[in-house]
Amino acid sequence: MLENKLEVFKDIEPYSDKKVKETLKWLETNEEFIRGIQFFYPSWTREEILTRLQYCKTCADFQVQFIVDTINRSIYDTMDSFEIVGLEEIESPNCLFISNHRDIFLDSAVLQNRLYELGKPFTEISLGDNLVVNDVMLAVSKLNSMFTVLRSNSKSEMLQNSKNLSNYLRYSITQKKVSSWIAQKNGRTKDGNDVTAPGLIKMLLLSGGDDIKKDIADLNIVVSTISYEYEPCAFEKANELSILDKEGVYKKTEFENLHSIVNGINDPKGHVKLVFEKLNIDNINFTNNRKKDVISVANEMDRIVYKNYQLRKTNYIAHDLLYNDDSYRHHYKQDEVVDFEKYLSKAKNEDIYHRLLKMYATPIHNKAMLENKN
Repeated sequence: MLENKLEVFKDIEPYSDKKVKETLKWLETNEEFIRGIQFFYPSWTREEILTRLQYCKTCADFQVQFIVDTINRSIYDTMDSFEIVGLEEIESPNCLFISNHRDIFLDSAVLQNRLYELGKPFTEISLGDNLVVNDVMLAVSKLNSMFTVLRSNSKSEMLQNSKNLSNYLRYSITQKKVSSWIAQKNGRTKDGNDVTAPGLIKMLLLSGGDDIKKDIADLNIVVSTISYEYEPCAFEKANELSILDKEGVYKKTEFENLHSIVNGINDPKGHVKLVFEKLNIDNINFTNNRKKDVISVANEMDRIVYKNYQLRKTNYIAHDLLYNDDSYRHHYKQDEVVDFEKYLSKAKNEDIYHRLLKMYATPIHNKAMLENKN
């Protein structure tokens, strides 16, 4: 039975050791890969890239040789501060990290970076198949220990893909004993409202049995909350939402997601904080009514995200500009308002300007809503 499952998993799991070896050999002669690495590391010669490839024997080796420096550069060059809270307190060596999602690459990458600093194994990472635009992107993704989230317009295929993904995640955590990272919903949050998709919880339960509480507990879920003072790709996100509202559809260009990855790495982010908190299932009222329990789990995860989200002056200024008041005036200075308005001036029209204000103000509403419930 396990062998059958492993055969199904081969289409979505990271590369096996044999496949790693084959792929590394292929990359040595791939000009597109060489140019791509030199885009991120302009000073690296072809010889240095080939030498680094030869050092690699595993996915972890590839991440150390080619990815860690990119993450470090983004932290040091684009962040005024970077703080991680709670990771050292996570005792289980194999967790399912479920994260709010603000940046395609960095949300999971900064976690990998800190794990590396702590001498702990990297996690596996979810990757939507929409991001795999060519064979080189597939190879680099799989060498970064990414498992593929297959998407389809067919309902029957969607259900089968969801079951397969669910089985793979449960197998990885409970049997393979590795940790995984996955976002709380498909796609990045573009309006500032971090919400866990009930569909994600439903997917996780497809590989379980009748005891919903146990099925959730077995996954060792840790809720990851990342907050950026300056949102990566903020203007692109606001523009996408604007077009979607006006035209009813937004069609991405072929390499738009790759551009978003690069922009996310390079955009100034100000102060950044990443908080981890284990999902305490005793805080959830399980009824064994699947529909109700799915909502309860999602709501508890949202509560943790809202609680741990770090508000910054950009959030407070955006709120007061949006509502033309001074409710949060004590959180910022006038010269900081001038700087933020200068930042906002890059918006190409009034609609995008207001969407940016809402993007930054929404976490304040979510935190206030949580405090009112308490």
